[in-house]
Amino acid sequence: MKHIIKTISTPNPTISLPLNVIEKLLISDRESITISIGAMKESVTLLHHDHRQPCIYLSNEIYNKLFLPHFIDVYEIAFDNDTLIIGPVIGLLIRGKIDELTKQRIKIYKNYLIDYKHLNGLILLFTSDGIDVKNKLINGYAFNPKEHEWEEGIFPFPSVVFLRKPIKEVIRKKLTGLIGNKFFNSHVFNKWEMWEWLSDHEQIRKYLPETVLGENIENVQRLIDAHQETFIKPKAGMQGSGIFQLSKVGQEYNLTYRIKDKNIITVLDNWQAVENYLKSEISLKNYIVQQRIPLLTKDNRVMDVRVIVGKNHNGDWIVPGMVTKFGEIDSIVSNISSGGSAQKVWKSLCDIFQNDFKKAFKKYMEIEKLAITCCKVLESKGLHLGYIGIDIGMDENHNLWLIEINNRSPDMTIALDAEDYQLYYKIKSAPLHYAKWLSGLGGERQGGL
Repeated sequence: MKHIIKTISTPNPTISLPLNVIEKLLISDRESITISIGAMKESVTLLHHDHRQPCIYLSNEIYNKLFLPHFIDVYEIAFDNDTLIIGPVIGLLIRGKIDELTKQRIKIYKNYLIDYKHLNGLILLFTSDGIDVKNKLINGYAFNPKEHEWEEGIFPFPSVVFLRKPIKEVIRKKLTGLIGNKFFNSHVFNKWEMWEWLSDHEQIRKYLPETVLGENIENVQRLIDAHQETFIKPKAGMQGSGIFQLSKVGQEYNLTYRIKDKNIITVLDNWQAVENYLKSEISLKNYIVQQRIPLLTKDNRVMDVRVIVGKNHNGDWIVPGMVTKFGEIDSIVSNISSGGSAQKVWKSLCDIFQNDFKKAFKKYMEIEKLAITCCKVLESKGLHLGYIGIDIGMDENHNLWLIEINNRSPDMTIALDAEDYQLYYKIKSAPLHYAKWLSGLGGERQGGL
């Protein structure tokens, strides 16, 4: 239930709630109470009123101390751990410095707020240099739902932060000190870490291509002798950039890579030539080498599925949707940024299974289950994630293969590439609904008012 915050003049710090709300919260026997807004907490005298409107009256002193903006007056409340939570107060930590931000530059973040009417409260944008640890404040921007604009100012530090950039350890410590572990998508892991973590899990291991570190050249040679075709990938690469395909053809080796959307093939006479080439041209310690899986293709375009996985308003992992990616003709990667395209996954599955809808649906469910299992395994490693993209391929026998996980900045516009606008807006607003649940408000389990 929404509550409107108004101010009153009282000699002492007070909060006044409707009597029926106090009874529902089971706090009618209390004379004082701790309230929290964002990371700030205050002890106040608890009063009640009989007004029919769901109003919260805060004494002027408390209202000003909390740095609440005048243009936000609708909040939700919940009572948890002896504290009355008023919010939500959610922050997005973005790139850049506060002095560099302009309304033109930050208007793209309004897309997260398309479902604001179900969020309510205070949604903030801030940068690392806008954090005031001592006073638990931020210097940044707050969303004004009445004007549909970002307003600059000083605001309470949020109780939950959705990270839209990698953070340094010093910022991580600041966030931990202010709000504990209530910040998500903060961990960036590379392809080798992903493979090591997931290959330990029995249910996932069969979906992983055999993988070795590039710096262990003996293992690289063993891998290509065993599979004839491999991919050499940068551990931290994204969007298919910097990938080589190494193939063994008789006694020779073909090294294929992309330059300006064209395949370049270098023929090397023997393994020693391969070793010399790799050691001179790339820093092998920054690469993994992986068994090449013969993924399905369509019109000579390699294809795989981007599975979008996120936490919902109850804190559970769900798959709001999937998109099929097609690489450019004869490209060794399926990335859209490298000239590819996208399609709704259901159409792709129906094509693959020749309109056998039952088989298509079973494969959809298998992909979904694999993706969610991966997320749970990553969480078990101590990562706090709220939104990630997982690339899963399918070979000619319809076996699934886990290709890559993007937790750094999974591109939500891939849904637009597939002309799935419903999915785009659903996944755009999803992280803030999870953030609201994390703040202690919303969700079926919280029972907020």
